[in-house]
Amino acid sequence: MRAETSMSGASGTIMAAEQPVHVKLRGVYKTYNSKRGDIHALDNINLDIREGEFLSLLGPSGCGKSTLLRCLAGLEKISGGGVQVHGKDIDGPPENMGIVFQRDMLLDWRTVLENVLLPLEFRRLPKQEYIEPALKLLETFGLRRSADRYPWELSGGMRQRAAICRALLDDPSLLLMDEPFGALDAITRDNLNIELQRIWTQTNKTILFITHSINEAILLSSRVAVMARDPGRIEEIVEIDLPRPRTLAMRESPDFIRYSAHVRAIFERLGTFIG
Repeated sequence: MRAETSMSGASGTIMAAEQPVHVKLRGVYKTYNSKRGDIHALDNINLDIREGEFLSLLGPSGCGKSTLLRCLAGLEKISGGGVQVHGKDIDGPPENMGIVFQRDMLLDWRTVLENVLLPLEFRRLPKQEYIEPALKLLETFGLRRSADRYPWELSGGMRQRAAICRALLDDPSLLLMDEPFGALDAITRDNLNIELQRIWTQTNKTILFITHSINEAILLSSRVAVMARDPGRIEEIVEIDLPRPRTLAMRESPDFIRYSAHVRAIFERLGTFIG
C-alpha cells in the first residue's frame, strides 16, 4: 500500500490522527476456493477507521470492496489477519452496527414502519418501545406520511431512505454502507448524499461507505481509501481537506477538482478508469 496522502484544501482542517480508532484491520486477506483454484480476493489490508470518521472505499468492480465490508460486518470469515471493532476481535456481526446494502432489501408485504422495525424481531427487543423513535427517523428522512404505505408504492429513493432508517433505528455507532445509492438516478443520489452528510454531521457516527463514484467519495468523506484489484488491496489513502458542510456546487471548485484529478491519476496508474 502506498503512503497516506494529505492534500491541504481551503479550510486547513484535517482530522487529527490521534482520534481513537473505532475499526482496525491488520494484514487481512481473503481467499475463495474454486474448481479452477483459489481466488485471492483481498491481500494485506491494513486500515484504521477513526472514531466518528466518514471513510469511503473507492474502486472498480471486482476489487474486493464489498468483500472487505462483509468481513468487517462479520458476515464472512477472513482467511488471515485480524479485524477489531473497539479493540475486540470480530467473530460475528459486532454489536452497535448498522448496515445498508445497494438493494434496499425491504419486504413488500410489510409497511414501511414494519420494515424499519424488522431488526427488533431478530434481536428480540420490545417493538413498542421503538415505534416512536422509528417514526421520528421517518420524519427526518421525509417518510413520516409513508409509514403505513408498502414498499412497492414508493420510489427507489424513498425505499432506500427507509432502508437507512432501518439501519439507524438502534442508533448504531458504526454504519456500513455498500453502494447504497448506486442504483438511483443522479438527482435522487445527489439529494441523498446531502442528507447522509447532514445525518453524519449531527450524529458523529463512524461510517464506512463503498462507492464507484470519485465525486461521491470526495463529497462525503474525511478520507478515501483507493482500492486496486487482482488481488484486492488498498493502493492509497487520500485525506480530504474540504470545509463542511459540503455542497453539490463545491464539486466545481478548484480544490474539489484537484482532489478528483489526484484520485483519477491513481486509477490511471493502475490501468483502471472509473467515474
